[in-house]
Amino acid sequence: MPIVVIAQSIISAISIPTEADNINIHMKDGELISISKRELKEKKSTPTEIVYKRMGEYKNIPISDIEYVRYESLDTYDKTAHFVEEYDLMIKEMDQHVLEYYNTKRYKKSRTSQTLAVAGWTLAVAGNPIFWAVAPIPTTQAALTMKTVDKAYVLNGKEWKACKKEQKRKVKELKKNAQEKESLIEIQKLSSPNPYQDYHNHNLNS
Repeated sequence: MPIVVIAQSIISAISIPTEADNINIHMKDGELISISKRELKEKKSTPTEIVYKRMGEYKNIPISDIEYVRYESLDTYDKTAHFVEEYDLMIKEMDQHVLEYYNTKRYKKSRTSQTLAVAGWTLAVAGNPIFWAVAPIPTTQAALTMKTVDKAYVLNGKEWKACKKEQKRKVKELKKNAQEKESLIEIQKLSSPNPYQDYHNHNLNS
């Protein structure tokens, strides 16, 4: 079986984190290291290195070699920016499209929770005791989510529909790029000499 086919099979069988949801670390030498929130190991990181774990292996990123950090997800930014900022690293401003997508998504999520809360309180007042316990949940969710929304970026109607379509296209493209990159890495691994095989071949030819 060709090495390319084997590599593609390996990649398709695993979940690949992409730039769309990751912390994207751009190095001074031009390399891009894209790591997920789950891969980031804050407690193992040091004042001079960021540590992450991928495929069971710990890897270190020297702070001095980082040019800047970029985010394509407001959710990931909110969860990890505090850690990145501790290193005084430059964080690129997010594209307007990203801000519009995530703020509108959060706004709509909050509105849905509000609707569920109103329905819950209505049923509770109407004499359904169980809803006195249930109604506070969507009420709290609605309030907490709305606090994270910047209404200046909230879209409606056709603009929101177009934004979702663009986000879907962008994520698909980033996923494709990630798969191609991982395929090349797997091909290099599969093509590299196997020390045991080299030793075995040497003995056969002796």
